[in-house]
Amino acid sequence: MYKIPAKTLFLGKKIIFLPTCHSTNDEAAHLLEKHPVIEGTIVITSNQTAGKGQRGNAWLTEPGKNLTFTLVLKPNFLSIVQQFNLNIIISLGIIDYLNSIKNGFQVKWPNDIYYKEQKVCGILIQNVLKNNRIEYAITGIGLNINQQKFPENKAISLAQITGEIYDLETALSSLCEHLERRYLQLKRGETGNLRHEYLNNMYRFGEDHLYKDKEVFQGRITGVTEQGLLEVETYKGLKQFNFKEVEFL
Repeated sequence: MYKIPAKTLFLGKKIIFLPTCHSTNDEAAHLLEKHPVIEGTIVITSNQTAGKGQRGNAWLTEPGKNLTFTLVLKPNFLSIVQQFNLNIIISLGIIDYLNSIKNGFQVKWPNDIYYKEQKVCGILIQNVLKNNRIEYAITGIGLNINQQKFPENKAISLAQITGEIYDLETALSSLCEHLERRYLQLKRGETGNLRHEYLNNMYRFGEDHLYKDKEVFQGRITGVTEQGLLEVETYKGLKQFNFKEVEFL
């Protein structure tokens, strides 16, 4: 059983622990279908058997080694067109936590956290809309903490990076503090500062790299629109990409 974070105002004050489940996002969605859920509720598991990434990609994790949980938020102060702000603050909160341990983490647009060229965390936010507002944000986070081996070398854990093993309860508590701080910034309307920090922590921002849409091209990431489209400057001019429309090479 995970302990309730001591230093947060609302985030994690209710924790639902499931020893095993298919997907914490699905479990949170089922809870919302049955009855109201207090903001900040966390659904967490030690063994997620069918975790999901963006657009149906699988998220594989070794039981009992990582943080695999879903956070329920109620950002009804955001309209549909502002929903990418949630990706920004969740990404920044995770980076804040990781950088408190070791510097060098970056957000790879739109929803992954990288250390150098390897993925340490995946984010999947599924919004429930009502009257053009976001009623609930079902926010799934899979953060590699203590896992030592992965099916492919594109993934890495905090333990592999630092050589240390971490207590998962302590890690969750600290992460919740950082996430709540960023969420409250968004609630106060500090979108300009948050967007600036997001770009400053962005993987490949301002650098020349190869990408692929219908063809391979060289480009430089110059920004992200308010709707979350990636902006890449190419020799043909500025291009904008939605999720899954461009591949990082």
